[in-house]
Amino acid sequence: MPNTYARITLPTGSVLFEEGEPGRAAYLIMDGEIEIFLRREDGEVHLAIRRTGEIVGEMALLDAGPRSASARVACDCSLIPITEDQIQHRITQLDPILRMCLGVVLARYRDMLPLLNNAGLVRGPALPSRNRLDEDAAEMTDREAQTARMQEAIGQLVMERELRRALEKGELELFFQPIVRLDTGRLAGFEALMRWNHPERGMIPPLTFIPVAEASGLIVEITRWALNEVGRVMPEIMLAALRHPGATEGPPFVSVNVSGHDLALLDFPAMVAAMLAASGMAPESLKLEITESILMGDPKRASDTLARCRDTGMGIAIDDFGTGYSSLSYLSTLPITTLKVDRAFVQAMLGDPRSRKIVQTILRLADELTIPVVAEGIEIAAEAEALTAMGCAFGQGYLFGRPVPLAQTLTVIESYGARLGRDAAMTSEPSAIPADATPSLLKTG
Repeated sequence: MPNTYARITLPTGSVLFEEGEPGRAAYLIMDGEIEIFLRREDGEVHLAIRRTGEIVGEMALLDAGPRSASARVACDCSLIPITEDQIQHRITQLDPILRMCLGVVLARYRDMLPLLNNAGLVRGPALPSRNRLDEDAAEMTDREAQTARMQEAIGQLVMERELRRALEKGELELFFQPIVRLDTGRLAGFEALMRWNHPERGMIPPLTFIPVAEASGLIVEITRWALNEVGRVMPEIMLAALRHPGATEGPPFVSVNVSGHDLALLDFPAMVAAMLAASGMAPESLKLEITESILMGDPKRASDTLARCRDTGMGIAIDDFGTGYSSLSYLSTLPITTLKVDRAFVQAMLGDPRSRKIVQTILRLADELTIPVVAEGIEIAAEAEALTAMGCAFGQGYLFGRPVPLAQTLTVIESYGARLGRDAAMTSEPSAIPADATPSLLKTG
């Protein structure tokens, strides 16, 4: 079988698959034409022609049955395979009733095929081709919308294929963004953020590829890689902190984002614990970050998984708190150790009294529950000063440093140690971050 993740190029006359074979892949036609036909004793029966933008072989992939017809290249083709794993993961995410309906439709269609064949309804022009039906239907549909959906689907399939290759070939990299203690200006830890160093397109941000990884289920493998990578580099971060003791507020931690797919795995806590044991990393040096929306899928499973993680000593942070799905019940039922206020509130609070009140309310609530707060998206000193005055413990944002690779992260620790050492020499009290220090001392990358 052709390489699962590579685009396939086939010349005219090539047989893509034969009737009766197991269907382990479907194919998206990027260029060219595929003929669908049946082999019979009295000759071949032409069924349809599939062209650019269409899919062939999908039925056997959907119901794990044999191929119902044969497929042959009618005009030189370029194809993208769609694998069984890619389809089955998406099917399992469907509503159970929709899955049942899909199974019934496929089963009934397969039952009808022999009847149609015996009645001669699949011969020649008696059965319109798929393209003819598409042309008739186009009079009642918005072709531009169809094209846009097709292009979106193609883009996701291509990116998923390339992302699998990226994971195999080591193209993914962790960047680290500082999290500081606002009242002292010292480093508390870092958030690990994924970057994809694409060989042709350069650095791709996570907002571009993480949704594709989640939709395909590949996020589970990516999270596993990220956790192991944190375990690998944490000794270097700890050593840099020991060499520059004034830079950090105690041993630094690293936060790692996890998805709902991760929390659904029964062995996820054991997998993280195994990483900690193998790397020698202290459990309290790792924080798992989750968004509130993740909790909506299966709150009971998420709660149980997070409780098991917390029992080992790991921290649990709710990211983007205050947006979309906020619920006080999470604060009472989940083992949360940190709240992260969404950047939208932080960046609007100086000019918008409502946003400022929201931030103040979150901070008062967190204080009552003794849960520390990290304010995200801090870009100017005035925001840091206002948050410090409101009692916010930690801050994160471009004011303190951009996400950077490991080598630059070690330099960031050194620069914080040098600056705070100079501050300590000038005053006996810990100094807050000076407004004029941002360009040269705090902003990196």
